Amino acid sequence: MTLISIIKKNLIGVIIILAIGLHITLIYKYSTFSFINNKNNRSNLPPPQHQQPSNIQHNIQHDINQKPHYSNKQSQKTQQQNESPLEGQKFIYSKQKEKILKYIDYKQFGLFNGGIVNSKPSNDNGGIYKDLNINELDEISSWSPNTIVDFNKRHGDDSLPSICSEIDFQEIKTCEGSNYYQAMVTPTSVLDENSMNYTLKPNSQYRAKFNYYPREFSKQPLITILTAFYNIEPDIFEESAATVFGQSLQNFEWVIVNDCSPNQTLVDLSLGKYRELAKIDPRIVIIDLKKNVRLPGARNAGIKVARGKYIVSLDPDDMFENTYLEKAVWFLETHKEYTLCNAWTVGFANKSYVWKNGYHNGDRNLKENQITVASVMRTQALRDVGGFDSKLIHGMEDWDLWIRMADNGHWGHTLEEFHFWYRVSPPGKWDAIDNLAKFNAFLENQQVKYKNAYGKGVPKLSRPPQEKMEAVDDLIPFENNLKKCRPRVLLLIPYMEVGGADQFNYNFAQGMVLDGWEVSIATTKTSDNKWFPQFARVTPDIFIMPRFSKNTDQCRFLAYYIKSRQFDVVYVSNSEQAYHYLSYLRANAPGPSYIDYTHSETPKWKDGGYARYSFGSEKLLDRSIFASEHLRQYCIRRGHNANKTATVLIGIDSDKYVPKPENRAIIRKELGFPDNVLVIVFVARLESEKQPEVFAEVLRRVDEMGYDFRAISIGGGLLFNDLNETISKNGLSEKVKLLGNIPNSQVSKYVSGSDVFFLPSKVEGISLAIYEAMSQQVCAVSAKVGGQAELVTPDVGFLVVPGTPTEVDEYTEIIADLASNLTLAAELGKKSLEKILNGFSVKDTLHRMKEEFCNSAIVTRYTTPIFTNKLFSKLSNEQAVLGHEYERAIDELLPMWNQLTSLTKQLAPPPTITEKEIKRKPSPYPLHKPEEVLDSINITGLRVVENIMIEKKKVDRKMKIILKDFQEQFIRRNPKFADKQLVPNEFLHQYNHGVDNWDDELPYPYQQQEYVAYIPNAFVGTGESATIFDWDRVFLLNYSPTQQETFTMPLEESRICHVEKTKKMVTLLQKQFSFENFIIDQLPKLSLVLEELELDPEIKILVPFTDFAKTIMVDTLKFSPDRIIYFKPGAGWDPCVVFFANTLLLPTPIPPGQPPREMISKLRDYFYQKNDINIGAINRNIIMYASRKSTLSPLRKVSNEQKVIETIKNILQSQGEGKYEFIEWDGLETITPELVQLSSRIKILIGMTGANLLPMVVCQPNTIVVEFMHENPWLSFWSTSESLQHENWMIPIKATSHDSLEIQVPIDQLTNTLNQIFNPPQQQQSSSSDSEE
Repeated sequence: MTLISIIKKNLIGVIIILAIGLHITLIYKYSTFSFINNKNNRSNLPPPQHQQPSNIQHNIQHDINQKPHYSNKQSQKTQQQNESPLEGQKFIYSKQKEKILKYIDYKQFGLFNGGIVNSKPSNDNGGIYKDLNINELDEISSWSPNTIVDFNKRHGDDSLPSICSEIDFQEIKTCEGSNYYQAMVTPTSVLDENSMNYTLKPNSQYRAKFNYYPREFSKQPLITILTAFYNIEPDIFEESAATVFGQSLQNFEWVIVNDCSPNQTLVDLSLGKYRELAKIDPRIVIIDLKKNVRLPGARNAGIKVARGKYIVSLDPDDMFENTYLEKAVWFLETHKEYTLCNAWTVGFANKSYVWKNGYHNGDRNLKENQITVASVMRTQALRDVGGFDSKLIHGMEDWDLWIRMADNGHWGHTLEEFHFWYRVSPPGKWDAIDNLAKFNAFLENQQVKYKNAYGKGVPKLSRPPQEKMEAVDDLIPFENNLKKCRPRVLLLIPYMEVGGADQFNYNFAQGMVLDGWEVSIATTKTSDNKWFPQFARVTPDIFIMPRFSKNTDQCRFLAYYIKSRQFDVVYVSNSEQAYHYLSYLRANAPGPSYIDYTHSETPKWKDGGYARYSFGSEKLLDRSIFASEHLRQYCIRRGHNANKTATVLIGIDSDKYVPKPENRAIIRKELGFPDNVLVIVFVARLESEKQPEVFAEVLRRVDEMGYDFRAISIGGGLLFNDLNETISKNGLSEKVKLLGNIPNSQVSKYVSGSDVFFLPSKVEGISLAIYEAMSQQVCAVSAKVGGQAELVTPDVGFLVVPGTPTEVDEYTEIIADLASNLTLAAELGKKSLEKILNGFSVKDTLHRMKEEFCNSAIVTRYTTPIFTNKLFSKLSNEQAVLGHEYERAIDELLPMWNQLTSLTKQLAPPPTITEKEIKRKPSPYPLHKPEEVLDSINITGLRVVENIMIEKKKVDRKMKIILKDFQEQFIRRNPKFADKQLVPNEFLHQYNHGVDNWDDELPYPYQQQEYVAYIPNAFVGTGESATIFDWDRVFLLNYSPTQQETFTMPLEESRICHVEKTKKMVTLLQKQFSFENFIIDQLPKLSLVLEELELDPEIKILVPFTDFAKTIMVDTLKFSPDRIIYFKPGAGWDPCVVFFANTLLLPTPIPPGQPPREMISKLRDYFYQKNDINIGAINRNIIMYASRKSTLSPLRKVSNEQKVIETIKNILQSQGEGKYEFIEWDGLETITPELVQLSSRIKILIGMTGANLLPMVVCQPNTIVVEFMHENPWLSFWSTSESLQHENWMIPIKATSHDSLEIQVPIDQLTNTLNQIFNPPQQQQSSSSDSEE
C-alpha cells in the first residue's frame, strides 16, 4: 500500500494531527515575546547626564524593599529579611536560569518608566527577546528588586529607572521652559460650594498647577474654542487665555474673532502677543472682521472656519477650569445620544454666586434660560441648526440656540462639577434680559418659532443604565498626548470622602507635589466626594469618573489617561473597581509601574477585603505596600510573594496637627457643653465596619451608670440616620451631637478640643485619624485590629478586641474610667503627643514610598512585556466585562440587602431576661490579713464561677479583663495515612477528641475569646489543680462544649496552710502537671501575658515544681529566676503552702489537648525570639527521629528502634548525598536552647506518640510530623500539630495500646509513608510518564 493511499484512507486522522500541530505552534508563538521599544513612552526630558547615586539608589543595596518602615523608636527586631540571592532562588530550574542569564538583555527596557539612569547603549536590536517566554519573565519579576538589580549588574548594566534618581529641577526648568512652575498647595479649599473662595480663579497664582502642554501639535484639532473679541482689556483677556492654554485637553484650536474692535490700542495690547505666538503655535487662529457684526454674528464667523469635531464658546472675559473640555468631550464621545455638554458655573466679578442648573432642568428651560453659554457642542449639529441667530444682538442668543437645538431633537448633559467661571457684568448691559416687556415679547416669539419644542418639550434624555454583561470597548476615541517633564503618579481610589484612608491619600499627594512630582487622581465609585475641595488644593488633574464616563468605559478612560500623562506609577488603594481593571490596564496601558497600598484586612468581608484583592492580584502588581507589618505578614501568609511586598507606615504631619488647647473652650461654647466634662469625638464614615452602633450603646451604658460626658460624631454614611435615631431613642440628643460631613479644616478643631478619640472599628490598618488625634494631644480608645497595636500601646491609650461578647463592656468600662478621671485622659494625651513626635513623620513615609516606587519600576521592566500581547488583551477585556458586571449586580442588590437587614432588626423580638441577681460579699480587706481571711473561709460554701465573662457582666463589673485575640474556628485536617484503604472513622473513632466525624473538614471546637482577668486579693491553693479562689468565690471555669471544669475545688487543708504573699502573679497552671500537659495545656497561656510581663517586672510566674519547668522558664525563655514561683500540687504538702497575690493574672483556660492556634503559635514565636532565631535565614534540612529512651514514662518504647533508624537513613540516602541531616533525639522531657535551635530546622519529625514528640512546639509551620500510633489513639499531638499548622502523618499499629510497654513499628508501613512524603503520588506518576516517553 502506497503512502498516498494510506493518507487517503486515514484522511480525517491526518487532518486532526495537522490541526493539533498548528494549534501547538500558535500557542508557542503566543508564549514568547520580542520586546519592542515603544517610542510613545519616551519622556520629553533630555537624557539625564551621569549622576551620583541618590539616597534611593544607595538604599537599594540594603534591600530596602524587605524592611518595614519603622520610626527610630520602634523595635527593629520584627523587621523581616526576605531577600533571596540569585543563587538561592529555589523555584527556578537550573536550565531555565541558564537560558535567562544567556539571553536576557534588559537594556531594551530603557524606555519604560521615563527611561533609565546611566544607561549604556546596546548594540543589539532586540532579537534575542524572542527566546524568552512568559514563565521566564514571570520568574524574573518574582524576585526581589535587589536580586534583579544584582542580576542586571552581572550582565553589564548598573542603570536604574529614572524615578530612582533625585529630581533635577534644572532639567525640569529646561524641559518646561516658559511653562515652568513652582509647586505649591493652595492655602484654602478649592471650589467648595459651602465656602467658595471667589478669589481662587482658575488662573490664580495660588492654585495648584499641572504642566499641560502637547508633546506635539496635532494637524487635526479635536475641539475648537471660539472667542468673539470686542474691546477687552488685556489683563482680563490674559486671564481667559491662561485658562485656554491651561486646558488638560491640549488637542484644540483657539479661534479668536476680532469683531472690528474700534479701540486699536486695546486690540494690539490684548491680541498682539497671540498674533506672535500663532507663528509657532498652529492652534491659534485670529480672524479680523472688517465690519462689526455683533456677538452672534462674530461667533457664526468663527463657526464657519472651525475645524474641531466639537466646539465651545468662551467669551473673552470668562474662564474654564483645567479639565473641563477633556471631561465634556469624553462624555460626548461615549454618549452618542447627547449633542451638548456643560457644567456647573461660578459667577464672579460684579456678583458672586454658584449656579448648578442646566440641561437637567428640562422644560424649565423653555420659560427661562438655565444653561450657560459655555456648552461643548458637536460642531456639525451646530452648523445643521444654523448657528447663533445673528439678529439677537441685545442678548439671549445662547438661550435661543438651546431651544432651537431642542426643536431639532438635540439636548445635553450638565456635569455636576464647577468648570465655568462667568464674569457678571454690571446691570443694564443686557437690555433684552433686564427689560421685562422685551423679555415677554422675546418669549412669545420663541413659542412661535419653535413649535416642536414648546409643543412636546425638550428631549427627555438620561444616561443609559448599564446592561447586563455590557461589552467593553478597547478603542480609545481620541488622543491627547501631553509633554512630560516631571515624574508623575496616578492615584486610583474609590472616592474622596471623610476618612483615614483619604486623609492619608491627601497627605501623600501633597507631599509628592511639594517634592516635585505631578499627581493625578481618578475615582471609581459614585459618591458626593466631599473632600474634592481638599484634593484640588494639591492638583487640578482630578477625574471623578462616574460623573462623565459610563461604568463600562472607566477602564478605557484610564487606558487613555495613562497614555496621555505617561505616568511613572499607577497607585491603587481601596478601590474594588481598580483591582478589576488591572488586567485591562496592564494589557492596554503598558509602561508605568502598577502598585497598591493596603490599609487593613477585613476577614468577614470578601475573605479579607482589600488585602484579599491585593494578594489575589499579585501577578498583576509590581509592588504591594502595606500600612502595617501585621498586614504585610497577613498577606504573605495568605500567599503573597514576600519579594513583592513592603511595609510603609502612615506618617503624620505633626506641624499641621498640633495641640490647640483653646479649642476646648471654643467647641464647648459652640455646642453648649459644660466646661468640666469628658468630651468624646467619633470621626468615621458611618458604615458597618466602623460600628456606630457600638459607639451609641457604650454611651448609653456610661450614661446609665451615672457618669457625665459629651460626645461628637463627625462623618456621614449609610448608617447616619440609624445612629441619629438610636441616639434620640436613648434620650442622649442633648449630650451627643451628630455633625455629619464637615470640611476637613473643621474636623481638626473638634478633635483637638476633645479629650478622647473613640473609634470602635471592626477592621482597621492603622487609623490615620488616630495618628492625627494623638498628634493633637488626644488619647485614643479604639479596636485591637490590624496594626493598631503598633501605634496605640498601653502607655498612651486603650485597645479592645472587636466582635467579642464583652466588647461593649470593655469600652464602657474604659470610657467610664476616663469620665471619672479627667486627669488620666489629659496625661494619656500628653504621652500620645510624645509618641508621635518621636519618629512618626510624614517625611519618612514619603521617602519610603518613593523608594518603593523605585523598587516597583525595577520590576516593571520585566512585567510589562508579559501583558502586551493580543491573547492577554482579549482575556483582559473579558475580565473587565466581568468586573463591571460584578459592580452592576452589587449596586442592584445592595439596597435590597440593606432593607432586609433593617426590617430584620426592627422585627426582632426584645430579649427576655429573668435571671436572679447575684451580689458579692463585702471585701474583708484591708481590715484583715490574708491569713485571717483564709482561716475564716468556708471552702465548701464558696460561690462557683464557671464563666468569667458572665461573672464580670452580671456580678463583678469592676473586675478588670483585658481581651486578647479571638480564637476563630480554623479548619483542621485528618492525619494522613500511606495506606489509602484505611478508613479514618474506624481507626481514629468517631467522637474521639471531640470529633464527630473524621471527614477532613474538622473545625476547631473551642472558638473563644482569649483574655487575661485581673483578680484582686486571690489565693492559689492545693487540690487536684492549682485552684484559684478568694473570700467569696472559686474559679472552676468550664470550657465548652463539654462543660468540663478547668480547675477543681480547693482542699479543706488549704485553710491551715502557710500563706506566701506576692504583689502580682500570673498562674499558668491547670489540672495536670506532666511535661506533655505543661507544654500543650499550660505554657501557651504565657503568650497572653507577654506584654504585661515586659512592662511590669513585679509580676511573678507560677509554674509546676519540676525540673523541666525550671529549665524552660529560666534557661530557654530567659526569665530571671526570681520571677518564677514553683507550685507543688496535691494534698499533704510538708510544709503546706497557699499563694496569695494582691493581683492575680488569670489567662484563658486551654481545653486539655486542644491548644488554640493563636496561643501556641505565639509561644513558638517567643521561643524563636528569645533564642535569636531568624526563621527566614534557616535551611530546614533536618530529619529528626524522636526516641523514648529518656522519657519519664516507661511505656510505648520502640522495640525495633535500630531497624527504624536504619530504614530512615536508607531512605534519606536515596534522596541524594548530603541533602538531609539525620538527628536522633533521646526524648528527654524538656526544651533546651539547643533543642530550639535544632527543631527550628526540622523538615520531618518522626517518632512514637508521646512527650518525645514535643519538639514539634518549636518546629516551623508546614513541618511534617510522622506519628507511630497505637489503637484507640491518643490525639493530643495531632491536635497540637494542626494548631501549629504542621502536616500530620500516622503509621497505625494494630494490637497495641497507650499502655503497651513495647511497640514494634511496621517497617513496610514506615517505608511506604516516607516514600509518599518524599515522592508524592503526583510526582511519581509524572516521573513514570517521563520515563515512558
